Amino acid sequence: MFIIEARTLIEAPDSVVWDVLMDMGRYQEWSTLLSTEETTRPRLNATIRLRLSMPDGPSYSFEPEVIALEEKRHFAWRQKTGVHGIFDGEHHFELTKTNDGQTQLYNYERYSGLLSPIIKRLPMMQSAPQGFAAMNAEIKQQSERLHRVSQE
Repeated sequence: MFIIEARTLIEAPDSVVWDVLMDMGRYQEWSTLLSTEETTRPRLNATIRLRLSMPDGPSYSFEPEVIALEEKRHFAWRQKTGVHGIFDGEHHFELTKTNDGQTQLYNYERYSGLLSPIIKRLPMMQSAPQGFAAMNAEIKQQSERLHRVSQE
C-alpha cells in the first residue's frame, strides 16, 4: 500500500469548496486534470464517469464507485483495476473548516493490491504528487473565485 497526498488552505467556506467538488458538470470550466460527463451531483454507492489527463502523460477514463459522501466534509471514490485486490485506488477529498472561516483541503489517494509495489515505481506515480498539488490549486482558485463573487 502507498498514499499520494496534498493539502491546501482555501480562503473560502467549506460550503463553497464542497459545491465546487459536487458540481461535476462544471469541472471542465476550472480543471485541466479531471473532467467528467456527469451533469448531476454524485450519489453514494453510484458509479461516476471521470477522465484524468496528466500534463505530459497519459490520459484515461475510469468509472469509480462513490464510497463516501458526507456533506461539506468527505467525498471519496474507489476504482478497481480488474479484480479487487490486484490494484485498487481510493481517492479522498476531506474538508476541515478552520476557526477563521477558511477550509483545509486534504486530497489523497490510497493505493493497494498485489501490483501496488510495482506501480508505485512507475514514472506516472513518481510525478503524481505534483498532479495532486495542481488539482488542489485549481480547486482553491475556483472556490476562492466563487466566494469573491458571492461577496459582491
